[in-house]
Amino acid sequence: MTKIYAVTGSNKGIGYAIVKGLSEKISNAIIYLLARNSALGESALTKLKSESNGKQISEVKFHQLDITNDESSKRFAEYLKSTHGGLDVLVNNAGISGNYTGLGQGNTDPIDKEAEHVLGVNYYGTKRITNALLPLIRPGGRIVNLCSLMGVMDGSGYMSNLGKYDEKYIHKFNSPDFTVKDVDEFVDDYIRLSKEEVKTGEPKRKQGGFFEGPYSAYAVSKASDIAYTVALSRVVKDRNITVNGCCPGYVGTDLNHNSGHLTTDQGADTPIYLATGENLPVGKFFSERKVVQWP
Repeated sequence: MTKIYAVTGSNKGIGYAIVKGLSEKISNAIIYLLARNSALGESALTKLKSESNGKQISEVKFHQLDITNDESSKRFAEYLKSTHGGLDVLVNNAGISGNYTGLGQGNTDPIDKEAEHVLGVNYYGTKRITNALLPLIRPGGRIVNLCSLMGVMDGSGYMSNLGKYDEKYIHKFNSPDFTVKDVDEFVDDYIRLSKEEVKTGEPKRKQGGFFEGPYSAYAVSKASDIAYTVALSRVVKDRNITVNGCCPGYVGTDLNHNSGHLTTDQGADTPIYLATGENLPVGKFFSERKVVQWP
């Protein structure tokens, strides 16, 4: 049976490199390059075919997908079901950086709007498309969520100057049985506190166990993505579906004005490894193909 792969947000950057890498590594598969903007997606597909120089051993197709839109997610799910009868690998790459627009630059929007926007895409968007496609994923399938070392919660990870979350959150996500509902509540806490902070002028996020600063919403979104990865892996364990998350590394992309020191091909390495590797653990967070302690 032909294996079906889907990579969200893949018209450029790391997502594009993942599609390209998969198409040159795995044979006789169909890989969907997914993008919100159809013109950009079709252009990326044309570019990929020209850049591969005949190295592709799997077919790449484009399909429009907006992970923040219920109808768009539903349409893609229905298309996969009617066309292929299922899905084998979902790579959740789509995401945004937030208002800081690069290292060292400040926010441009109120923190409550940023919180809703960033978490709406990075967490709830990832959750939306995963929920839409999960019934289609066949036994032995994979879900790979692109996260970040900025999602490490104990203050020891990348950008450790961000600070440490309150012990109540660290304790919750150290639990062996926290659920997706617990992750939802964590996300909603941050959004609620951001709104209260704007309304009152008081440091509500800090008082509530989060931290402030220009990276706050993005970091919370990535902590949420890792937590969701762990919780989801428990939900699907009886279906023989492997769910893992990873940090692609500090890759030069539009998200950081190309300030990262890694190429997109280097950033695509670990996601491709998790999508194709053998004998992988389940419900873990990786960086450079190695498991990273979390939270």
